[in-house]
Amino acid sequence: MFIYASGLDRYIDQRRQKVIDSNQDTIDQIRALIGVFNHKPLVEELTIKILESIERCFKDIESQHDSTLLLISNLRFLFETCITTRILVNEESFKYKLRYSIYKHQLEKSKSLKEYALIDRNRLDALSIDEAALEIHAPDLELIKERRKAVDKLYDDLDKEISIFLDMAEYNGADFHKTHIDSFLSQHEEREKRIENEWAEVRKELLKNEEAKSLFDFKGQASRVEKELKDSRSWKSKAESVGLLEMYNFIYDYTSSLLHSTSYSLLVPNQLEEPEKLMILGLATRITRDALTNLCKFSNVPNMKVISVDS
Repeated sequence: MFIYASGLDRYIDQRRQKVIDSNQDTIDQIRALIGVFNHKPLVEELTIKILESIERCFKDIESQHDSTLLLISNLRFLFETCITTRILVNEESFKYKLRYSIYKHQLEKSKSLKEYALIDRNRLDALSIDEAALEIHAPDLELIKERRKAVDKLYDDLDKEISIFLDMAEYNGADFHKTHIDSFLSQHEEREKRIENEWAEVRKELLKNEEAKSLFDFKGQASRVEKELKDSRSWKSKAESVGLLEMYNFIYDYTSSLLHSTSYSLLVPNQLEEPEKLMILGLATRITRDALTNLCKFSNVPNMKVISVDS
């Protein structure tokens, strides 16, 4: 990283601050004008949600946290958001793929959580068997004490295992705690059904959407909607498609080396040095500028000065 001479660093800071201020002006501009120059609810929804994500990420980076993971994870998310905004400008159909892929993500996340709940429930089945094997039928006080110690050890060992749903197992007891997991699974399945039903209704609505029909080959079949909206491109492929492959290679190599438990992340100092933090801030400032410019294009927000007047 570059280390600038005294005085020059202040000049660099001032130049960067001009872009940061300009970025904030653009954020205000989009918020004020999105409803005036855009009349597509889908475009407005995506623009506002992306804008919120950009603001959140940049504020975390600008605050110069000591957490390396916080800085680099926000940088990576911000860069991916920039890629997304470029694709939204270049590919008219992408807004549908982006917005409606949420149902796929929700269902996949739900199924994954349900699968692990079943794993933890099966672990309780095994614990119940082990606990039952220690049952004492004779009224022997010493044997009862020994059994209590053995049962406590079963639950103490359980507390040391990697799991999601077993924190209250010792308090509830294995058999009763299984009923809590069963209740969770039942509620979870109901939620999955609601998501699936909502997604089914959305697919029907998309078949009536003239713009969507012009962009996708639904053939009038709800069963084809999900297939047509699927985007299986990797982030690398997406970055290449919008001219950001070289930056992708740098950011993913840089952030992956610190986000994952590798020799590099384990052996290098955990605290980023000041020049490296400034590099992240400068890069994030420029990425934010690019993403905001793309958002203006996507939402048809013109470059107009917004003046706030206090009433």
